[in-house]
Amino acid sequence: MDLAALRRQHIIWAIQQNPTTITINRTEKIDAGGYFDEVCSEVGPFTVRIYQRSSRIPQEVSTLAGIKQVEAAWGLLAAHEAEIKADTNVLDEFEVDGLGKFQVLAVYPQIIQGQVVGYQADLEKVS
Repeated sequence: MDLAALRRQHIIWAIQQNPTTITINRTEKIDAGGYFDEVCSEVGPFTVRIYQRSSRIPQEVSTLAGIKQVEAAWGLLAAHEAEIKADTNVLDEFEVDGLGKFQVLAVYPQIIQGQVVGYQADLEKVS
């Protein structure tokens, strides 16, 4: 067994210790020739592990729609098949029963011997 396959098994084992199934609601800004069009889609479902990275106090953020409370102390671990994105033109969001609504802030591919073996992501809990 090569090192990449072994690491994929380790990631799947870690996810199985506290699995959560999510379906991502994706909003993409697509260049439509002079303006951006928003395209919404669903991606998944994926089995991931959601965890708290630290215990921060939620902050209130003012937006055009009003004030929302955010908590950026959450993380996510996903297998290599997961399709999770975070950049300036893509917004991935999902909801978990009992935990709340999350937005993906950043995605970090875990790479061994040139192969993606899993993903870690920074999450923001929004209420």
